[in-house]
Amino acid sequence: MNGDSSRKLRYILICNFFLNISIFAICTLQQRDQYSEASSMGGTKLFDNELASAVTHENVKDIGSLEEDQGIKLDILQPYKDHHGPKHRTHRQVRECQDVRYGNVTHSKLLSHGFHGNISLPIADTRHMIHVMQENYYLRRDVLMHLSVINNPFLTVSVLEPETDNGCEKDLRATVLESAKQEQCIVAINAGFFNTTSGACKGNLVSNGRIVHDTGGIQNAHFGITKDGYLFIGYLSEIDLVTQDFQQLVGGVLWLIRDGKSYLEESIKIECSDTEETGTLEYFASVMSARTVVGHDREGRVIFMQADGKTGENGLSLKEFVEVMLQYGIVNAVNLDGGGSATYTVNGTLVNYPSDQCVDDKRFNCARNVSTILCAHLPRCPEVNCSGHGQCVLGQCQCQGHWTGSRCDQLICSNNCSGQGTCTPEGCSCNAGRHGDDCSSSCPGGFYGAGCSHPCSCLSGADCDPVRGACLCPPGQTGTLCQNACPYGYYGDSCKEQCFCDDGCPCHPVTGSCNFSQLHSDILQASVCYSQKKIKAEHLVPDQSSVYRSCLLALVVISVLAGLSILMNIVLAYKVYTKKKHKSQRRKKAVLTNSKQLYKFPVSDTEEDLSSFSDYPMEQTSFIKKPKGYS
Repeated sequence: MNGDSSRKLRYILICNFFLNISIFAICTLQQRDQYSEASSMGGTKLFDNELASAVTHENVKDIGSLEEDQGIKLDILQPYKDHHGPKHRTHRQVRECQDVRYGNVTHSKLLSHGFHGNISLPIADTRHMIHVMQENYYLRRDVLMHLSVINNPFLTVSVLEPETDNGCEKDLRATVLESAKQEQCIVAINAGFFNTTSGACKGNLVSNGRIVHDTGGIQNAHFGITKDGYLFIGYLSEIDLVTQDFQQLVGGVLWLIRDGKSYLEESIKIECSDTEETGTLEYFASVMSARTVVGHDREGRVIFMQADGKTGENGLSLKEFVEVMLQYGIVNAVNLDGGGSATYTVNGTLVNYPSDQCVDDKRFNCARNVSTILCAHLPRCPEVNCSGHGQCVLGQCQCQGHWTGSRCDQLICSNNCSGQGTCTPEGCSCNAGRHGDDCSSSCPGGFYGAGCSHPCSCLSGADCDPVRGACLCPPGQTGTLCQNACPYGYYGDSCKEQCFCDDGCPCHPVTGSCNFSQLHSDILQASVCYSQKKIKAEHLVPDQSSVYRSCLLALVVISVLAGLSILMNIVLAYKVYTKKKHKSQRRKKAVLTNSKQLYKFPVSDTEEDLSSFSDYPMEQTSFIKKPKGYS
């Protein structure tokens, strides 16, 4: 029983092994048949034709000669054989061929993000991812992809010619890194197709408002930005190149997504040539390769997207790329040049893996010289370098000094310098005699000239002319420095007025008054001196001034002495009066005391009593009665 079970288990394992091998073989053969079918459509022949034609041109000599002479493998992916764009296809045919839901509109327009608002940062948000393509259980591809979302695209996205302005006119080609130096690109990708034989740019091309290349109405999908701020994706007529007024425009091949839905199949039908089968364009769309795409989301932000790969070996078909882009919210997208041209740089660094082998060492891969590029850069100001008078910061000129305007090309000073100066980048340069921020003030007192930097040298407190410095003499003064008084007989401003005083007398030098008391003290003193000298010289009146002075002095002395005498007499009279008053009072008291002795009078030998009696002689004779026997 155990032996039968073991044999059955071995049979089951063997069957399962052969079944897996069969499945793997079937899937491999199916994939090979797909590649063979695509090759039978002319794709391989396309590569051979392009490589063969590249040998003859000097600018692209490396494409043919490198592969033939040095064995360098180049990855060339072209949508057409010997031309670019659908032959004999008009814009009218495009309108008639598209779905009726679009009417006659062959393009899509959306106002760009931030056109009427402020600058949004960051300028570009770049992400990298590995996208897994799982075709079946045994076939899995990991595709390295790069995506950048660009804000404010009207100010930050430009189409640049190869290496320099007029690069397309010169049929130049350069790497994306070299061309990106023109605008110091934050993110840059390869853009338009070019002729691998001559290097000429293909498709309509407008760079920074300048029409670089006009294909005469070629009906390939285009990406552009109009001057009124709209993003443009789709087909345009020959007249649309002018009427749409493009600021930026670059031609691609195949409109991949239109209004949020895949438009690949419709675009293949529109862009194929009537004179050739659709096989070439279909192979171009279905083969795995490196791809570069530009589009936008619903907010009007521009999106750069790229898938690394190598034609026929790795990468994405356009159908697969459409599916990926829809996952990231892209609503309109145009396919750009791909294959070995696919290049993605960030801040001056190559971040993708090119598929062309390097010329100096074929063990490595190098970026190809391409034509036009799409560049995401800092917002551009209206004038390059802000007219040399400011600095461009996020799309706005920050002007220096008194420069102003969106381009820093206008000089505006305060109050236009009051009409008394010249406006310069540093401010008002005032005329002589003026100063202040707006030249509205005259020079302060004591200064004159340019910048009021020269001191005045006037005398007598005079001010000077603020422009030339000439002294402005006050009334009554004259001279270059106002150092002189008005001459005899003149007065007033600049001593121009003539005096008209009686007897030829001088007048006041300032007012012209003839009032003698108002004359200047110097004039008065001089006139007195002159008069005395004149009198003495002509002996008109004797000079008695000394006599007058002596008399005046004597009179003063006598008056002083008289005053002193009067004062002394008053004092003496007062003393005498006081003394008599005291004597009278004592006498009265004595009379009252001796009233009983009327006939006796005491005789005193003192001198005082004698003097008292002498003062009153009537008392001595009237009242004393001599006693008997008195002799």
